[in-house]
Amino acid sequence: MENTLTPFLSSFFILLREGFEAMLIAVLVFMYLDKVKARDKRPAVIWGIIAGIIASLFVAVGFKKIAGLTHAHEELFEGGVMIVASGMLAYVAFFCHHAKQHVEGKVDKAVATGSSFVLSFTVFLAILREGFEIVLFYAALIGSGIYNTVPVFSGAIIGALALIVVYFGLNKITKIVPVGMFFRTSSILLAVLAIYFAYEGIHEFSEGIEGLLH
Repeated sequence: MENTLTPFLSSFFILLREGFEAMLIAVLVFMYLDKVKARDKRPAVIWGIIAGIIASLFVAVGFKKIAGLTHAHEELFEGGVMIVASGMLAYVAFFCHHAKQHVEGKVDKAVATGSSFVLSFTVFLAILREGFEIVLFYAALIGSGIYNTVPVFSGAIIGALALIVVYFGLNKITKIVPVGMFFRTSSILLAVLAIYFAYEGIHEFSEGIEGLLH
């Protein structure tokens, strides 16, 4: 029983935890575009999600295939991505903080110019970092040969279904939240995520440097 339950729970929680961070950022970005009536910018964000998934797969496979790349290199990569993502999240938080002015027509069409790239690239980085970690985790879990792969895949499927439920729940909640409250809450939440990403990024980057030095 233990040999089945352990890989199932490990698989379920890694997908749920890592996937939730990326999904939360994506949901906030999509809702932001809806609130400021810039739905035409959604395809750019969707392409950011697709590019992030593809890039995370290629980077993770590359790390496994290229000789000489150690766990320290993985930490350096993840740390670097998180630090950049932190800056982008802080920028998006700034957009959300001032977004009510966009809705009220007090600010020119900033959303129609550079901000669509910023939003798309922010989602891309979030997907890249989380996807990279998910791919490495499953590669290690399946490749170890210790566990039966059935509970691993079962945990992944249940985790994915849980993420879908959470997505629709968040989507429904954000639609009924008043515009002003949404932007204030989003800016605070994104700022907190930016701080979290910066802290984790610096921590992983420093551990990676220590690993290389030793």
